[in-house]
Amino acid sequence: MFVLTFVSMSAYAQSQTVTGTVIDSEGYEVIGGSVTIKGIAGVGTVTDIHGNYTLKVRDASKDVLVFSYVGMNSQEVKVNKKSVINVTLQANSVMLDEVVAIGYATVKRKDLTGSVASVNSKELSKVPTSDITQALAGRMAGVQVMQSEGAPGASISIRVRGGISITQSNEPLYIIDGFPSEDGMSTLDPAEIETIDILKDASATAIYGARGANGVVVITTKRGGKAGKTIVTFDSYVGFKKIAKKLDVLSTYEFAMLDYERRVYDATTPEDWNKDVENFEKLYGKYSDLEANYANRKGLNWQDETLGRTALTQNYRVGVSGGTDKLNYNLAYSYYDEDGAMVYSGNKKHNIAFNMNHKLSDRLSINARISYDQIKILGMGTSDGGDRFNKMQHILQYRPTIGINGTDDLLLGDEDPIFLDDSGNVMQNPLLSAAEEINDREYRTFQANGGFTLKLLKGFSFRNTTGMRYQTRRNDVFYGDKSITAKRSSINGSIQNLENGSFQTSNVLNYNWAKKGHDVTAMIGQEYVNRWSRNFKAAAANFPNDDIGWVIFHWVFRRLFHRLRITMINYSRSLAVSTTVSKINTYSRLRFVPTVLRSSVRTTNGGTSPHSRRLGDWQKKTLLKT
Repeated sequence: MFVLTFVSMSAYAQSQTVTGTVIDSEGYEVIGGSVTIKGIAGVGTVTDIHGNYTLKVRDASKDVLVFSYVGMNSQEVKVNKKSVINVTLQANSVMLDEVVAIGYATVKRKDLTGSVASVNSKELSKVPTSDITQALAGRMAGVQVMQSEGAPGASISIRVRGGISITQSNEPLYIIDGFPSEDGMSTLDPAEIETIDILKDASATAIYGARGANGVVVITTKRGGKAGKTIVTFDSYVGFKKIAKKLDVLSTYEFAMLDYERRVYDATTPEDWNKDVENFEKLYGKYSDLEANYANRKGLNWQDETLGRTALTQNYRVGVSGGTDKLNYNLAYSYYDEDGAMVYSGNKKHNIAFNMNHKLSDRLSINARISYDQIKILGMGTSDGGDRFNKMQHILQYRPTIGINGTDDLLLGDEDPIFLDDSGNVMQNPLLSAAEEINDREYRTFQANGGFTLKLLKGFSFRNTTGMRYQTRRNDVFYGDKSITAKRSSINGSIQNLENGSFQTSNVLNYNWAKKGHDVTAMIGQEYVNRWSRNFKAAAANFPNDDIGWVIFHWVFRRLFHRLRITMINYSRSLAVSTTVSKINTYSRLRFVPTVLRSSVRTTNGGTSPHSRRLGDWQKKTLLKT
């Protein structure tokens, strides 16, 4: 009893309650500041509305308190048996003076009232990838990056604070150097990006109106240097990927046993039972010999055959940048080549971009950006085909052994003998399916935008941004004679062409007034956006054989047009005109919520012919000329 009491009194003597006040460099209370004990997780407190705190430390002679707050430098103070510790935190000038792109202008982070998350090129460069969207995963609070599948060129989506609609798109609005992008960030070279700012709440996105309802991703690209000299750079990396873990599937013995049980279970009469058993024995041998024939037979794992290759990824980039105090430029070309884990799949990407900023005088400055990219994606992937025709389903379920009539590698070469005359079958050798079904997609995008800033009277400036975008998409699909689709219908293919473009111009008048702690920023702007799209799809079927090949299919499309059926012709156009007024007031340390008023007028028109029809002779001639 005496020993326990002594230990308890000793521990009580070392603990101590510490109180104090936390203020900033201007003498104002720090509300919600964090106070923790260094090296001890889960022990701490926060300051109240007066900047006061109370915290019980375990060892008054050794513990160290850590004071921290967003936008301020952390500070460590040793308790040293003191019961009152007052701290003054200094502002993190680098963070507070950081410029953030928001709306149609830029502001310092210290003047922000909305929720904005940012990431710079240094952080993005740590993740080599073809689509910069992947590099954002886990780097921003409230921002979720989702990818539908791992196939090359698979779509990647961003959700800002979760999705808000179950019927409409939840994609955010992407703004690249002041110009909206409809392809997300897939057309950008990751090394070209300087910063990414994501506007997450209503006050930050209101200036974009309904388009910013799901958040706004503002991308600023690199402009070049100011060292007065030209710098030439070359970057390259080569990597490989391989599936680290495969799903467990049935062994050859387990598969043969399951097939036997399935046949016996399906038999409803003695005649059916005898017939099913006879067919089974022709394929796999007698039931009593299954263990001897298949217990040590390796068989085929279709995951190894279709997804087991070592896929190579390579990227090459050459850049030229330079400039002076008044002019800077950046020119870069990049090439990205990625093999998919799935055989006959891959992704190739070319990108060239030029940026320029020029300060013509103290009052006038201009900027411009031109880019062109070409993306080609090969392969059907593993998720297409619905439930019964799904490629991954076939990879996991297809039989691993040919049975007693040969070696298992015979399954790799051609059609499975048991399915040669079965036109109702939907299962197929996954390797043959990947070779016989072609799905090639090609995207070409050209974008050009520029603008100028003119300083008018004192405090007034005028900014114009004008740009255009033109994109073509081509999707070529062909089902060879050994594909399940061709066996169930006919050898067929289709070609789809999609064109879309847009033109946008915005004019913004800014006013800024600052004096003795007061800072008022006002803006009035006008925006005009015109978008159009054109879609054409044609299909051909009933080819006599597969020998003509994919190249001849293109020739058929051009020369034997009478066999084509037009499945869709679509044309649409949309026009939007908007007016925006906003104001931000700053007084001393108080930041007021920006006032934003936006009015938009939008019109949409177009025509669609979704039904299938044959063209007349004059239509064929006109379309072929076009």
